Amino acid sequence: MVAFDAAIRQGNARANASGNRLLGQAYLHRSRVPLDEAPIDHVTAAEWAARQQNLDDQAAAVEELETGVVDGCSPWACRGAEPEPVQGDFGLAS
Repeated sequence: MVAFDAAIRQGNARANASGNRLLGQAYLHRSRVPLDEAPIDHVTAAEWAARQQNLDDQAAAVEELETGVVDGCSPWACRGAEPEPVQGDFGLAS
């Protein structure tokens, strides 16, 4: 990648062949420095916030898996605000 980054510094081969020079210089990294000098391990504030959001979403998903859905049912019981059905004389819920 470092060699490719250096190779594109003055533009791509097609643009150079047709006489269209690149205005400025091209870099792969957003810091606009050669890739071998770029701070590739630096995390931006936006990236950090996105990672935190993902962690919050994962924590909520894990909590739901641990405790179950608040008003959910399983094959054996239901939980929530609704009263449980009562069986009538014929063994059916009423």
